[in-house]
Amino acid sequence: MSLSDTAFFLRQEDADRRWLWPVGLAVIFHIVVFALSATLPSLIHRRPLLNEVITVNLVALPKLAAKRPAAARPRRPVPEKRAKPVARAKPVKAEIQVARRQPAKVAVKALPAKPISLRPLSRKIKVAVNTRRLEEHRRRQQEKRERAKALAAARRDEKLAELDAVKARKALADMLRDTGALENSQPRRASAGRQQIQSIVFRQYLASLDNKIRQLWVLPDMRQWRHGLEMVVVLTIRRDGTVTNTYIEKKSQDPFFDQFVMKTIQSVAAMPHFPPLMRQKSIEVGLRFRPGELVTAN
Repeated sequence: MSLSDTAFFLRQEDADRRWLWPVGLAVIFHIVVFALSATLPSLIHRRPLLNEVITVNLVALPKLAAKRPAAARPRRPVPEKRAKPVARAKPVKAEIQVARRQPAKVAVKALPAKPISLRPLSRKIKVAVNTRRLEEHRRRQQEKRERAKALAAARRDEKLAELDAVKARKALADMLRDTGALENSQPRRASAGRQQIQSIVFRQYLASLDNKIRQLWVLPDMRQWRHGLEMVVVLTIRRDGTVTNTYIEKKSQDPFFDQFVMKTIQSVAAMPHFPPLMRQKSIEVGLRFRPGELVTAN
């Protein structure tokens, strides 16, 4: 059975309107319930749970009596003057005093109070010691002692050289006196005498050269130097004391030791001049440097 579009539409519209009835009934039911809950309690007569009880206590006041006129008070008779009674002596109670034994007082010697000083307490301030400056001061003192020792040794060697020179001159004078005048002596003996003189003068020059270099040869105390260190330097010196050549013949195994050796040689401003009796124009001198020791050789 087929329905037309109009009939289907009407039936659908009728189905859509069916929900209006339940909604309307629910709204009306709620309105009625609300109205009854608001008006029904006022319509019903309420009865109190307990009867109201009022209690009254009646108090009867007594009647006041009528006031009577006050009667005249009788006058009191004046008492006669009586003699004053003699005061009786009060019995004196004998007080018996019981001597209480008092504890013996122990003499306590008070300690003499210490005098209070008004001067503020001196606080001990510990000054930090600069170890670096202290080490530097010790090193300088050690260097001074080493230089003093070297200078004393050089002066001793110089004195010994002077003694040797005196002995050599004395020996030369004795030889000249024994052999006669130098011009009249034989050529062979003259040559030997001149060589001896040259040897003596040369040794004197080496002593003065050793003394001058030894004064400056001081190793610093910054480390322990091995005793086996040795460096040999050969110098070529002219008559005026100028060093024309410096040749290192032997190096030590310590570069710092070699550096101090060369610094010592360079610190010498000028070598001693040749004495007049030395006829050489230049000489070669070997210097053997060791820790705390200097050896000069030709």
